[in-house]
Amino acid sequence: RDEEPVHEVFLSSYWIDKYETTALDFSKFLNINLEKSNLYFRFGKATTIEFVSGKFRPRSGMEKLPANGISWYGADSYCRFLKKRLPTEAEWEKAARGRDQRIFPWGNSFPNPKWVTFRRKFSKLGFKVFSPVNEMEKGQSPYGIYHMAGNIWEWVFDWYEDIYYEYSPENDPQGPNSGETKVLRGGNWYYKAYYLRAVYRYNDRPESLKVWQGVRCAKSVK
Repeated sequence: RDEEPVHEVFLSSYWIDKYETTALDFSKFLNINLEKSNLYFRFGKATTIEFVSGKFRPRSGMEKLPANGISWYGADSYCRFLKKRLPTEAEWEKAARGRDQRIFPWGNSFPNPKWVTFRRKFSKLGFKVFSPVNEMEKGQSPYGIYHMAGNIWEWVFDWYEDIYYEYSPENDPQGPNSGETKVLRGGNWYYKAYYLRAVYRYNDRPESLKVWQGVRCAKSVK
């Protein structure tokens, strides 16, 4: 229901990161913002970042895995720190599926485990549920962007509302003015193929710190 009605959207030019934010890069951000780190990130047995001797760092060998366990506040602040921003929901979807109404970033064929991480159990595989952010080339979107399906859910700027598409503006939609939850896109390493669709809208409270939440940044073209 919340994916309807199907409608055209026109977007101003923008940039979006080719890769999800890595454990290495988000660790550096956390170490500069230690006083707010509890708001931005929660360490756990399944996070690619660990906390050792008062500092955050990627787990050994996981520098290029996606950072996870990030709240919306952490994602938003990280992008702003880089003088970027979170993509809007519409920008994220355009970057994921292009103009041809494809179902998945790579096209309409059913997901292949060689080009997308999905249906992987952490209890069996551990951190092998993830793929490095610059791998799985066959899963790229039409614009050459990696992992817009699988790996981790990605926060976007917008508040979530199930009926938003019924009244959203045609040009540069920014989402509702307020809400209780924020939108995430792209699925994760465990969810089934249905949730990997480029139109699927997930949502959670902005303060939530769940292990499958990560970030990719965008930037307006001035």
